Amino acid sequence: MKKIVSNSYYSIAAKDGRVLEVAALRTDSGAPVQLWEDAKGDSQTWLFVEVAEGIYKIENKLSGKVLDVIDAGTENGSWLHVWDYIGKDNQLWTIEAAGRGTVKLRSKMSGKVLDIVDMNPENGAHVQIWEDVNGANQEWKLVEAKAPKKAAAKKPAARKAEPAKKAAPAKKAEPAKKAEPAVKAEPVKKAEPAVKAEPAKKAEPAVKAEPAKKAAGKRAKKSK
Repeated sequence: MKKIVSNSYYSIAAKDGRVLEVAALRTDSGAPVQLWEDAKGDSQTWLFVEVAEGIYKIENKLSGKVLDVIDAGTENGSWLHVWDYIGKDNQLWTIEAAGRGTVKLRSKMSGKVLDIVDMNPENGAHVQIWEDVNGANQEWKLVEAKAPKKAAAKKPAARKAEPAKKAAPAKKAEPAKKAEPAVKAEPVKKAEPAVKAEPAKKAEPAVKAEPAKKAAGKRAKKSK
């Protein structure tokens, strides 16, 4: 049997590959334990802690509760569940080689071993303690649950500093254009002298009317 490393996580597998788990992902004291196909979940992972030489408490990773024989039972057929750890013998186990790479988990209180109820081959089968009969349903394989290795984060290659761009030469200021000479204002033309009005011509003296000519008198004929 490979030595169990204290404070390490293991799955507890039956010979057919099903593993011991806390039912329905429960985290409370009193949650039943059962067998189910291996999904490598926390409810199927158990921490083995050596509390004295060769004696272990078996703690569920999901809930932190330990594998416990119900009511501190010592009789064949006493079922198991998980409970808060209080250091009692019904919560402590020894591990013994069973051959072919398997082990027996024996209750410190009763000396009976972990056993599958009615040798049920289905998912959901419960477990109990029973006297040791070297049965196949009393043999277990502890498989260390190794945390997947995290890929080392690659350090991003340091970027080479881009050479500083040369500042574009400052443009020479264009010489200021000379102001064009102001256009001289044309001299104001002198007003031409007003044309003198010609003196009014004197009215010519009116022509005197010639005196009317007297009619020539007819001479009266003398009568004879």
